[in-house]
Amino acid sequence: MSSAELAAQITSFLMSAMRTAQTEVFQIVGELELSMTQLKILHILDNSDHELTPSELAQFVGLSPAATGRAVDAMTRTGLVSRRDDDADRRVKRLALTDAGLGAVARITEARIAGLARLVDDLDDDQRAALSSALAPLLPDPSTTPGCSS
Repeated sequence: MSSAELAAQITSFLMSAMRTAQTEVFQIVGELELSMTQLKILHILDNSDHELTPSELAQFVGLSPAATGRAVDAMTRTGLVSRRDDDADRRVKRLALTDAGLGAVARITEARIAGLARLVDDLDDDQRAALSSALAPLLPDPSTTPGCSS
C-alpha cells in the first residue's frame, strides 16, 4: 500500500470519527454559547506554552485584532479567558484560559473521546490492540509534548 493510499484511509477514518463525535462536541459548544472562533481560541490558548497577547492570538486565529478582541471580550465576560497587564509593559495585555476555560476544553475533549470510543466499541480485543500498536508511532510522546491535552 502506498503512502497516498494509507493517507486516504486515515482521512476516511478521521472523517468518520469526526462525524461520530461531533454531536456531543457541538452540544457542549452550544451549551457554552461559543462561536467557532471562540472554540478555536479555546484550543489555541490551551495549546500555547505562554500567555498570548491579543495581537498574537489574532494571528493564530486568522482574524483582525478587532474581531479577535470582540470574541475574547465575550469569553472574558463568561469567565473562560483571563486578561491581565503584562509585567514589563502595562500597555500589553496577556490572555490565558481560566479554570472554567480549562474545564470547557476538558469537556470538549471528553466528548471527542466518547465519540471515538463508540467508533471502536465493535472492535474485539485483538483488533483494538492492533489499532493501538499501529497508531503508536504516529502519536506524539505525551512526556515531551507540552499542552497536549486536547
